[in-house]
Amino acid sequence: MRPPVELGEATAPSLLDGALALALATGAPLRLVGPLNGADAALVMAAARIGDAATAEATRAALGRTGPVELTLGHARAGVHVLDLREDGAVPRAIWALAWPLALLGRPSELRLSGPNHCEGQATFHDLRLGWVPLAARFGLKVSLELPLAGFDGENGEVIASLDPAPALTPLQLVHRGILRQVSLVAATAQGRDDDPLRAAQAAARKLRAHGVIAEPERVPLPHPQGSRGGRWALTAVAEFEDSIFTASALGARRERPELLGPQPKSPPEEAGDRVAERLGRFLAAGGALDGRMAERLLVPAILCAAGLGARAGTAPTCHFTTSNVTEGLVSLATLARRMLPVKAVVDGAVGEEGVVVVAPAA
Repeated sequence: MRPPVELGEATAPSLLDGALALALATGAPLRLVGPLNGADAALVMAAARIGDAATAEATRAALGRTGPVELTLGHARAGVHVLDLREDGAVPRAIWALAWPLALLGRPSELRLSGPNHCEGQATFHDLRLGWVPLAARFGLKVSLELPLAGFDGENGEVIASLDPAPALTPLQLVHRGILRQVSLVAATAQGRDDDPLRAAQAAARKLRAHGVIAEPERVPLPHPQGSRGGRWALTAVAEFEDSIFTASALGARRERPELLGPQPKSPPEEAGDRVAERLGRFLAAGGALDGRMAERLLVPAILCAAGLGARAGTAPTCHFTTSNVTEGLVSLATLARRMLPVKAVVDGAVGEEGVVVVAPAA
């Protein structure tokens, strides 16, 4: 049996997600410190159902205990997995964490995820479809994302991820982002005549012009229940480079009924547009092919690829990419990989600065 995946207290979300992916890919036990709640607990429960579903109830009980907990999740199983993830932020994290152990199986799978899929500070549907999906394809994983129902901040929505993996993961070599080709501003709204998302996109376009970037706003519909928290929308900036992609999103303020709740403070749509433009501007000003968040998410398949997991013959390949921002999660996940798998995972760069990531088979 492989050595357990060891986690400490108050584990960062990106590290927990990566640990779950590695545990499901290898069958190694997972050791963590309880209790876990919120999106963290929801992710562990989702992993248990992807692995050995018979242990799901025991896993639920173990997560409520205080102190060290050891969980046996088993190996990921191909097929259609229907998961209820009601905690904010759990849906995009589940796609990132569960896609890669399923990809190693070499057979199509499907994730049907119910729960909020548009939450402030988390990846939106368009972040995933326009940013993460094309980069996942560089590893040989074709992902088709559908949004039958948008859910904002506690609302129940649905995302379907259809996974069509290659026979083996292919190595990622992404050192330079290349020339900026175009920037799109996707204003996704649950109400077709709502002007707020378009105002936000226009504000982002004005701010980006200060960086010498021309961006065109585009309004697209979001499937959303009629009369359910009307006026919800999301703005996503998508920067397409020769060799890389960057996305940044912000959500519009919720419209409440003032006759019932009294005056409600609201952030003007222009503020959301400014936030998105500022994030893109910071990335453009820095070096590195990937931003820090995306580097964290692509480190997991790089580790699995360099470890030679999946249907691959011969020497496992090396993955090599650069990031505009080394994060604590990136460093911690590389350290975890070195402890549990025969790989050299190196992050060259100080936290908060540009860096280089190399993941190679152990000599």
